[in-house]
Amino acid sequence: MMRSLWSAVSGLNTHQLEMDVIGNNISNVNTTAFKSSATGFQDVLYQTIKNSGAPGNNRFSTNADQVGLGAKMGSIFANISKQGSAVMTNNVFDLMINGDSFFVISPDNTTQNFSRDGSFTIDAQGDLVTQNNGYYVMGVMGEGGVGDGAAVTKINVINRVAMPDKNDPTIMREVDYMAGSATEAAYMKGNIDSEDPALKEGKGLMLEIYGNDGEAYTLKFKLDNAGDEDSSTFNLTLASVVNSDGEIVASKAADPINLVYDKHDGRLLTADTVQVTVDGDEGVIGQFELDLSNTTNYASSMASHSSSVYAYKGDTEGLRKGYPEGELTGISFGDDGSIYGRYSNGQTIKKAQIAVAEFSNAMGLEQVGNNLYAQSLNSGAAQIMDITRNGGYLNSGYLEGSNVDLAKEFTDMITTQRGFQANSRVITTSDEMLQILKGLKR
Repeated sequence: MMRSLWSAVSGLNTHQLEMDVIGNNISNVNTTAFKSSATGFQDVLYQTIKNSGAPGNNRFSTNADQVGLGAKMGSIFANISKQGSAVMTNNVFDLMINGDSFFVISPDNTTQNFSRDGSFTIDAQGDLVTQNNGYYVMGVMGEGGVGDGAAVTKINVINRVAMPDKNDPTIMREVDYMAGSATEAAYMKGNIDSEDPALKEGKGLMLEIYGNDGEAYTLKFKLDNAGDEDSSTFNLTLASVVNSDGEIVASKAADPINLVYDKHDGRLLTADTVQVTVDGDEGVIGQFELDLSNTTNYASSMASHSSSVYAYKGDTEGLRKGYPEGELTGISFGDDGSIYGRYSNGQTIKKAQIAVAEFSNAMGLEQVGNNLYAQSLNSGAAQIMDITRNGGYLNSGYLEGSNVDLAKEFTDMITTQRGFQANSRVITTSDEMLQILKGLKR
């Protein structure tokens, strides 16, 4: 009877632990990316009352007679592999992992923890951090991406620098600033009519480009008939350069560009592209490539002769246009964890990429609270990688919900309560038997 008492006590303890696990699961039914836990029981040990016997001459075999001494908690394991449901938030900084990876989270940019909770925000320093506790989200800065085993660091999404206000230079503002880029190519397109009267004095052509300082400038060209009687030769001369305020910043005329066309089919015979070098204030324009291959020389069949040549910045594929300076206007995320910054000058650049970690045995991770896990001896080392390496991806504007199954938890609660009740009945029954035994003395 004493054995039954202690066995029942062990049963009460194990069922109480199971109820603790169930209670924790249910309390976290709405916790972002929570992974439910389950318990496993096992028997403790056995007392052998009679040993087993092997068969022999005139003797039957016998089995051992053993009495069990109760149960114990064998394991409490988290169901990490089960994906939680997607919860739409429409917050661009909320990220949901699809796959087996974990975000790499650090409280100090050195120590590494891991999480499935992708509710992030930007702190005062412009770093990407967890919304709940302000821990750094780790990744790789720049456009290079995350290689296998990459060294990770905190992600600085908004790099603020002090810049003078354009309207009042005495006021300094903290902004994420992108310097402008000079136009590297331009092209002219259209027909030069030899009988155009404007060519005698010089027909004006204007080209708007960006200088080395990212400011917009207008280049004023003059197209004339080269001062000869040949109807297939022309000169293109840069007359001046004007800034956005209408001030001339370069007025020295560069050497004219000679244009010669075939007298029969009007095709350009001289070089298709020329390098234009602009002299002037501190070389704000510098040098760019001018493509003239799309110009022709035909006489118009109309009564009024007019040339229809226009200049465009960039090459014929729309590239190398340059751009002005700009300020950050928005952040977006790619499904590979890439972070993009959109600027007021129309440019979008990759600022960084979020790194993820996978483990040989993710169920071996230790839960340390705050939706964080820590590497353990049984989880294996963290394998830093690009999330798409093993087919995973990120969704922006979504969070992963808890994977707690309430139907299962309520069922487990019923069976656990019944198990606890049955073990308590064993104790009371054994006690009654002891009372009967005690009464034999009377």
